[in-house]
Amino acid sequence: MCLAGAKKMALLLHMTDGTQHKIIFYKGEPLMSTEAAAKKPEEAAKEEKKDAHAAPDAPKVKKDLVPLFTFTLVTLNVVMLGVMGFFLNKMWVRVQDLTVRAQTPVVVEKTDDEEKDKHHEMGKEMTATVQGTLFPMESFLVNITSDQGPKYLQAQMELELSDASLEDEVTRKKAAIRDAIIVLLSSRSYRELREANGMKVLRLDILKAINNLLSTGKVKEIYFTQFHFN
Repeated sequence: MCLAGAKKMALLLHMTDGTQHKIIFYKGEPLMSTEAAAKKPEEAAKEEKKDAHAAPDAPKVKKDLVPLFTFTLVTLNVVMLGVMGFFLNKMWVRVQDLTVRAQTPVVVEKTDDEEKDKHHEMGKEMTATVQGTLFPMESFLVNITSDQGPKYLQAQMELELSDASLEDEVTRKKAAIRDAIIVLLSSRSYRELREANGMKVLRLDILKAINNLLSTGKVKEIYFTQFHFN
């Protein structure tokens, strides 16, 4: 079938399936089939519909990820809390253990050597010391000063000698020894002798004075057998 003009013509084809195809030629070249032209708008419409259906899928995907992210975050928090609780419980048990240890008295076990030393020391304390030769002195009666007026001190003592042979020298020098003792006794006041260490100081002074007079031995100790004030 020919259209207007020699340069442009149309060809109508009848297909076996009952459809018709119209082909347009321009200057001897086919331009477009009516089926293809009709098909393009249909394909365009389908593509638009496809895009329209695909567009909402992106927000849907994002919405699907929100529960998954929330679940993951909650799971991590639970795990972290569990780990922290485990370590805190372990630390608390450790603190309680240290507290119990600090309050428990430490029992120090003594070694066999320490026990032996202890028994040895106890044996020394229980064993009576060997006393040397005692030399009795006659009683002393001296005047001493007092804030309450004149007082008399009456004292009696025995001298422990380092050796029995010293007894002869003490007997020979008895007068000098008594004189030295009387001087020391009368030099003390009532208040000095009543002090806590008054007797101790007097004893040491008497020992020093007597030993300065002796040459063959010495006096080890002085025992007061009488000491009172009148």
